[in-house]
Amino acid sequence: MAYKYVLLNKENHIATLILNRPERLNALGQFVNKEIEAAIKEVGQDDDVRVLVVTGAGRAFCAGGDFKGGEGTPASYATGKQRPSELARAVRAYTRGIAWSLQNLEIPTIAMVNGVAVGAGFDIALACDMRVGCENSRFKVAWTARALTTAFGTTWFLPRIVGLGVANDLIFTARMVESQEAFQLHILNRLIPAKDLQRETMALAESLAKGPPLALRQSKINIYKGLEMDLDTALALLASAQSQLFLTDDQSQLFLTDDFVEATKAFQEKREPVFKGQ
Repeated sequence: MAYKYVLLNKENHIATLILNRPERLNALGQFVNKEIEAAIKEVGQDDDVRVLVVTGAGRAFCAGGDFKGGEGTPASYATGKQRPSELARAVRAYTRGIAWSLQNLEIPTIAMVNGVAVGAGFDIALACDMRVGCENSRFKVAWTARALTTAFGTTWFLPRIVGLGVANDLIFTARMVESQEAFQLHILNRLIPAKDLQRETMALAESLAKGPPLALRQSKINIYKGLEMDLDTALALLASAQSQLFLTDDQSQLFLTDDFVEATKAFQEKREPVFKGQ
């Protein structure tokens, strides 16, 4: 599929999704959002892709919604005489897809935060499984500063990443968080010099792409489902999930997945395993 507002590159089992409106600091709008959703869906349907890296073109990751107005931008929803229910549906259609798509993508996702991530841009970074940034990375919830509350997922993601008290601080004050504080608060998993950001992020992606795809996919599912479960239920889920990485035919003979066999052989032979996702 051809895209106007994003770039999607795939190489060596890694997909790189680049928000490509550098002249507007990669700000979002209805048409931009739909392309991001479509690109994520394309990645999810490609069995050859094992890792997704999300980043922005130019000097920003994503400045959030494009509030300068125009068709398909957040400001356009505040015009007219929509009923509250109609406006709610429009906002949900505008906001839900990206966060939900990233969260439900079964492969690991990495936000390479090359610059400012504000409002919905912050939420996109939070929706990724990991975030790698540099001294240029800056984060701001921003919604309350606009006299709004988030519809992109801030109040779901942020408390789970930084804890309730810190999340309350960042959401209520809408203050800017610089890179060093973001790293200390665990918003950033890794803080890398800007000159090395792309190289180090892709090295991380490559290491994940070389990992066992079936195990990584199942682990991501287990992590997020487990957030909503008590321990006993979670342990039952884990037992069921692990059993899916084994195959049985007539219940009398056990067959291991190719990746499990390869991991065991590589360990015994003291070499790096080569996984096929089978």
